[in-house]
Amino acid sequence: MSRRGDLTERLVRIPLLLAEGPQSQRQLARELEVDAVTIRRAINQLSRFYYITEERRNRETVYRFGDGYKYRPPNFTPTELATLLLAQQSIASTGLTSFGTPFARSGQTLLEKVRAALPLELRSYLDLLANIFGSAAVPAKNYAPHAGTIDRLTKAAVTCRRIKLHYHTLRSGQLNERLFDPYSVYFDPDGATLKVIGFDHLSSEIRTFSIDHIQNLIETEETFTRPSEFDLRAYLTKYCFNGIHGNPILVRLRAYGVTARIFSERQFHPSQRLIAHNPESAGVEEQATIEMTVAQGRGLERFILSWMPYVEVLSPPELRTSIAAVLRQAAIRQSGDHTEEI
Repeated sequence: MSRRGDLTERLVRIPLLLAEGPQSQRQLARELEVDAVTIRRAINQLSRFYYITEERRNRETVYRFGDGYKYRPPNFTPTELATLLLAQQSIASTGLTSFGTPFARSGQTLLEKVRAALPLELRSYLDLLANIFGSAAVPAKNYAPHAGTIDRLTKAAVTCRRIKLHYHTLRSGQLNERLFDPYSVYFDPDGATLKVIGFDHLSSEIRTFSIDHIQNLIETEETFTRPSEFDLRAYLTKYCFNGIHGNPILVRLRAYGVTARIFSERQFHPSQRLIAHNPESAGVEEQATIEMTVAQGRGLERFILSWMPYVEVLSPPELRTSIAAVLRQAAIRQSGDHTEEI
């Protein structure tokens, strides 16, 4: 991490630590892994914006927020605390709080504090719920070896620091060097992978990269300006479907039988709307037609193929043609005598 990036992290984390209570110079130095001189300089800078007092306690220099500043936690109801606890347990089940980031261990202390604040009866009930409530989306790979990369990417995104990546492309098998402006690090539930999204200077467009394919990462001295209009959720809704990015297209699908009932009840995308739903009658099976604008590419094709043979592509024609070609190829492979005796 560059010196400027380290400084930014210190200026963010020290007020958070002081909000929890008085902190000695030694405690802050140990927490941030720097020396006492560096802590003093950071405190001097922060004192321009915060009322921070300094006192001596048994040969220790102790910092605290001055009178008039006190962190006051929100007045949560037991039900709200229960919801927070269950949400945090769900996040923890994905492994996102175990990658060695500066706030990772706070996930566990949050669970402990919230749990301790609940009435005994509600606490016991939540213990039961914890066994049946959670997230089915868990990382498909072990990201522990990539903890350093994740941490550095997060810091670069926070400080708007341009980085240089050596990235192994799965499709070509090549190792490419590219300049990259990281906007967000996020967990992709569709692909069950951790990814970073930002502006790729090699392709001159916003791109997404799988973190486990980053072979090397170098922070440059250049900074970038994150577009004010960029919103991760909105971008992924428009340009990503089923874990794959692409330009959005309008798709119309017709489902049959039980799958028709599923399509009429389940929302696969925010843009989805039900065009027609015809119940079974006179020997004609139930049908449902939906329309949605989603990113084209392998993600969309995988989604459609996963419902075969109970789904028909009505439009666009090129998608219908490509799906038909995939099915013909699959039929040829499955009809060949490629099986081996077990």
